[in-house]
Parts: sequence; C-alpha cells; structure tokens
Amino acid sequence: MRGRCVKRPWLKTTLVLVFLLTGAATVLAQGGPPPGAGPPPGAGPGPPEFQLVSVSTTVNVDNLIFTPATATISVTVGHTGGPGGYVITVSRGSSATFDPREMQYQGSSGGLYGPLLYNIYTPDDEIARDLSGPVSNSEVISGTFGNSGSSFNTRQHAFDVRIPAEQFVQRGNYQDQVDVSLYEGRGLTAESLTLVGRETVTLSSETPTVAQIGISGQDDYTMDFGILQTGASRTAELQYRTNAGFSIDAVSENNGVMVNTMQPQSDPVPYQLTVDGNPVDLSSSSVIGQDLLFGTTIAFESVPLSVTIGTIGQVLPGHFQDVITFTISNY
Repeated sequence: MRGRCVKRPWLKTTLVLVFLLTGAATVLAQGGPPPGAGPPPGAGPGPPEFQLVSVSTTVNVDNLIFTPATATISVTVGHTGGPGGYVITVSRGSSATFDPREMQYQGSSGGLYGPLLYNIYTPDDEIARDLSGPVSNSEVISGTFGNSGSSFNTRQHAFDVRIPAEQFVQRGNYQDQVDVSLYEGRGLTAESLTLVGRETVTLSSETPTVAQIGISGQDDYTMDFGILQTGASRTAELQYRTNAGFSIDAVSENNGVMVNTMQPQSDPVPYQLTVDGNPVDLSSSSVIGQDLLFGTTIAFESVPLSVTIGTIGQVLPGHFQDVITFTISNY
C-alpha cells in the first residue's frame, strides 16, 4: 500500500502513521522483526544463562582431635532466561584420591609430618567429586531453574567439610585448596556440560597442642610404703602423650629423700627413683624423656617406674613423705 502526500498540514501526521504501520507489516511478512525489536507477542523465553555468583573462598575448620569437626562451603548460583539445568562439582585438591582428601602441614618442617585427613560431602552425604572420572548424581550438586525471563534469580547450596575424630597429628596449621566448578547442562560428563565458572577454595585447619601425663591412669598418685623398711619397693606406670616435640622433667620436693613431716629434725629417708630401668638423680631437676621433633601416637606411651627405699638410719618416728612432680613440656 502506498500513501499519498497531501499538502494540508492537519493530515500530515496521519499519513506518516500509515506509512509506519504499513512498513512494519511488510517487514514481518518478509521474515521477522526489524533489528533491535523485542520478541513478538507469544514468543518463547530466551536461552538460559547461569552465573557462579559466590563461593566461600576461605573455610576454617579446626581439628578438635577427640571429636569430629565440620564446616560449610557455600555456593550461590544465579540464573536468567529460559529453563535450564546446572551441576556443581568439587576437585580432589592436593590429594591423590577423593577418599580421603588431605590437608598438608604448613610449618617449616612440613616434609617431616603427615597430612590431616578430611573430606567434602554433598547434601546426599556422598563424597563430592569432579568430572575427572565417573561420577553419580549423589556425588555432585545439581539443580534446575524454570523460566526466569529477564529476572535474575539465585539459589544457594552447601557442601559439608568434615574432619574425622582421633587425628593426633603434629600441632600447627594444615591447608588444602579445591576448585568448585559450575556447569550448565543436565549430564554428568565433561562432554555434556559447559563450564560457567570456577572458584578456588582454601581450606585451613589448626591443630592445637595436646600434652598429657599421669601415673597409672591418675593425675595424682600415692605410693604407700606402710611401715618403712630398707629395700622396700613399689612400682607404677608413667603414662604420657603429646602431638609435638617434648621433654619430661622430674622434680623432687625434697631433693630425693623423704622427710619426717611430724618431726622435721629427724634424719630423712633416702630412696631411689628408677624410670624405664634407668636411675634418676633427684638432687636437682632431671630430664627423663625427650624428643625434639616428634610427639607420640594418640595412645598413651607407658614406661615403668619404681621407687626403692634406701638404708634407713637413726630416724624419729613419724610420717615420711616426698612429692615428685613429672612435667611434660613442648618445643
């Protein structure tokens, strides 16, 4: 249809509108909207677009040693456009395998000490994995969005980080790094998914110092000799554990003799302390055990100790006593 140019000004606007409407109809008839035009009425949504909005890039989970420890890696996924699916994976980090994962000791002597074992779990309570090998739905986090249109919608997910109990490792800081990846698609292979984004997460754990010592299962232990006799002997077990280099000192309150607490003017009664078959001189503080680099296992180390009464001289009647204090110290 062609418009006619009429010179009366009050019709000019109407003629222009006719030309525009006619032109639009002609273009649509030739195959679609003009450049820059929006979708025609009733058109479907655009393709889905995903975004890795945020990831917990640093996660601290301290080793509680005697009880399990947990923390969370939070992941936020964003979406706009039409319906679509996504998959979130976690790499194995510095470990050779996914089970277990390992955090490495960060001290200057790191090569001497073993790793701290941990793992990362999906909401299905399965070990989280990536696409480097076969993977199941329960070993990743997956989800879908419906039609978001031009709106930007988000969804939050979480992986659990767990440190099992009874890891009596060297005290200090341990770390590992894993990659959290977001893919677009609904499959479980690298060929069926498109990488959207990836973030590196640093996992850090502090193992505290443990140093415990006792005698035959007690913090305070009494050797009762009854009526003192020369050569009388009593035995016990010195027990200790620690997760760092250590030394054990023995200190006698009376420098290796028992004194009469009722009549201090009496002569003392000598005795001999033996630890692990070795006599200990208690005239001053004595080191009875030492390891500059390594601690023990989680099980208590146990060494025998004995006290033997020496020659009893001209002593006054009364109660004789000495106190020996064993102290474990760490380097």
